Amino acid sequence: MPRILQTAGALLILGSALVLAGCASTPSAAPRLATLERERLLGTWHIIANVPYFAEKGKVATRVEYVERADGRLDDLFYFRESMDAPEERWEGVAWALDDTGTRYRARFIWPFSTEFWVIHMNDDGQIALIATPDAKLAWVYARTPKIDEARYSAAVEKLADYGVDTSTLVRIPQP
Repeated sequence: MPRILQTAGALLILGSALVLAGCASTPSAAPRLATLERERLLGTWHIIANVPYFAEKGKVATRVEYVERADGRLDDLFYFRESMDAPEERWEGVAWALDDTGTRYRARFIWPFSTEFWVIHMNDDGQIALIATPDAKLAWVYARTPKIDEARYSAAVEKLADYGVDTSTLVRIPQP
């Protein structure tokens, strides 16, 4: 099968998964999200761990980059490798704020499918961010560097658990 068809198929599957995740209900005990300056989200984030779904399973050296667009939305760029020695690949999406808190976004990689994600926590130093879907079924630990120490990782996992994420399903992502 030509590479372009494989990529298109993978993106369609990714979009479908994100739509299904976005359709799930929000837990009634969801914490109130703090306000976050949007600029703090911009830039490159390495994905240290996630609750994987089929489109992300097996990917290594993953990272996202959020870039401000002229129309106020964000380019949502997902970089990954199939193995550490495989070439880097990129999926291009768009994200937009759902309100002025800087914490609630909707992302789309394949039109018309989109999903909601929340920045549920960002460290004061802006080096670690925790992302989750409103229903806490999917979650990500982001860091500005490819690796973080165990104490910071454990603290991140604890915060995800407090939010309602089943952290037993969290998988660390190999990073270079």
